[in-house]
Amino acid sequence: MGFEIFGREELANLEQVIESQQAWRGLEEGNFCSRFEDAFGQHVGRRYVLAVNSGTSANETALAACGVGPGDEVIVPPCSFIASSLAPVALGAVPVFADVDPRNLILTPEAVEAAVTPKAKAVVVVHLWGIPAQIEPIVAVARRHGLAVVEDCAQAYDAYSGGRMVGTFGDVACYSLQQSKHITCGEGGIVTTDDPEAYARAYLYSNCGMPWYRYGVDRPRPSEVAGIPTRGHFAFGHNYRMSELQAAVALAQLGKIDALNARRAQIVQAIEEEIKGAPGLLLAYSYPDTKVNHWAYPARLDPEQTDLTTADIGIGRYNEVNYLESVYQRMQRERRTSVGIPLPDYVSYEPGICPQAEAGARRLAVLMTHPASEIDEVRAQARQIAEKVRRAVG
Repeated sequence: MGFEIFGREELANLEQVIESQQAWRGLEEGNFCSRFEDAFGQHVGRRYVLAVNSGTSANETALAACGVGPGDEVIVPPCSFIASSLAPVALGAVPVFADVDPRNLILTPEAVEAAVTPKAKAVVVVHLWGIPAQIEPIVAVARRHGLAVVEDCAQAYDAYSGGRMVGTFGDVACYSLQQSKHITCGEGGIVTTDDPEAYARAYLYSNCGMPWYRYGVDRPRPSEVAGIPTRGHFAFGHNYRMSELQAAVALAQLGKIDALNARRAQIVQAIEEEIKGAPGLLLAYSYPDTKVNHWAYPARLDPEQTDLTTADIGIGRYNEVNYLESVYQRMQRERRTSVGIPLPDYVSYEPGICPQAEAGARRLAVLMTHPASEIDEVRAQARQIAEKVRRAVG
């Protein structure tokens, strides 16, 4: 049997949940949800942590924590899992796409600056592939314009910029615990912040408007109206709570994160050994003074050696330029978002709005670095890609 993601630790925790006969998080301290939140806060160095039921829920909740609402604009990168850009739509906001570095498809500070309008409220920075974005310059742009910064760290656990862990630069950070991520409970998400007001907004949004705050944050008391007591729903909110079953697995996974990271590093080393120096093929591009923790490995065709695309060579095609998806093309035709918010005249989702994203996407060959992958199989895949590119460029 190969490298196992789940094992005895997860089973032992799950057994405790079953024996407790309590699978929802409830209000009790010391359960798996609260223990996971506390442990994750210690791991990343954030004061307030909220566990939710999916990474997509975490994306939405992080924006809600920043006060994003109807009619606001949120600057987003086009290249990411689509939750990064659709989360604003769920809140009644308008996604505004800013272009990326074609070498790695990561948002640039120059593009953020160009996308700012008077309606801009926040910017979502995705540390794609586990490669830290140019986060400090982006935060500087955001601060000049009064924008909140959400760091999407779904693919970037334990990655660093300037010796500081990503997820600690912005106002709020969000993470995914989906099966492919650095740690996983199948599905799940995390929201972190150092701001108690942002934490409170996040909790209300993800808990049906009920303030079940932790960390000593004051909870308002339910009122009585017309002689009838209310339950205490203080705002609109979804039910995005994490379950005890998810948290039990997530807590065990967090205890294994160093071993899981090390396994990914071994897989990355094998990939780079096969493609380093291969004609027409470049290693993944990261910025100076960063520490990458690859969720996947984005090798790229060398534009100085070939005008071919990955489709021309037959080595796979990157398919996550969000605004090209049918949902955005429908918004473009109807000139309103999926929840009916009108699009300003200057907001477009037409092909070509982010030319660097489209150019970079055509040149990217992505190899997965999941710990469960067999290293020999990944090595063979990388070797095959390198050979196909070598033959294509002559």
